Amino acid sequence: IETSTDNYYTQNKNFFRLNRFLFLDGVLQSSSLGDEAYYEALVHPAMLAHEIGPKRVAIIGGGEGATLREILRQKTVEVCTMIEIDAGMVQAARD
Repeated sequence: IETSTDNYYTQNKNFFRLNRFLFLDGVLQSSSLGDEAYYEALVHPAMLAHEIGPKRVAIIGGGEGATLREILRQKTVEVCTMIEIDAGMVQAARD
């Protein structure tokens, strides 16, 4: 499935189903299998660097939700706000 938004050209927007991938502007961004290690390495060092564990977190971008998934694994997080400028990206992740 191919979709265009104001900011991206997306392919195969049903990426959370088995063997699905998300490409933005032709570059692989996420897959339904095997992306955990990437997002763990991206999120957890910053989360663990906080002295007592962060309570409030903001994500700028991150429409597919994988960063959010990793942040919510931290027991200290009480509030997490994700800001995505592209409503089409959020809708593609929901669909």
